[in-house]
Amino acid sequence: MSRGSALVDTLVAAFVTALLLQVAAGAAHLQAAGEQVQEAAVAAAAWTARHGDRAGGLTLAQALAPDADSVALRFVPEGVSVVIRRRVPLIGPGGEVAPLVVGRAVVGVSPYRSRRE
Repeated sequence: MSRGSALVDTLVAAFVTALLLQVAAGAAHLQAAGEQVQEAAVAAAAWTARHGDRAGGLTLAQALAPDADSVALRFVPEGVSVVIRRRVPLIGPGGEVAPLVVGRAVVGVSPYRSRRE
């Protein structure tokens, strides 16, 4: 094997390694964002179901997921529903590839809950 082909092989291996590391870092970033919006949705739904305060639940969701694109909190027959959406920029200048992650949670409200605080 000549020195030139050994150098090319080394450069190709380094490029492939760097590319794989970038893909792994992007996947980890995407998973972390998904977990963040899911946890924020669960916490906001549980807090709203417990206290009955829609504005407080929205504030909590926005505080726990500050990069969220949208936060929707509704009272549904099953209880309290929270949906948080966030685009996660991964590749390119300005994040041209930005998949959407969504956190959803529905927490039931007992019709027999105590009115005591």
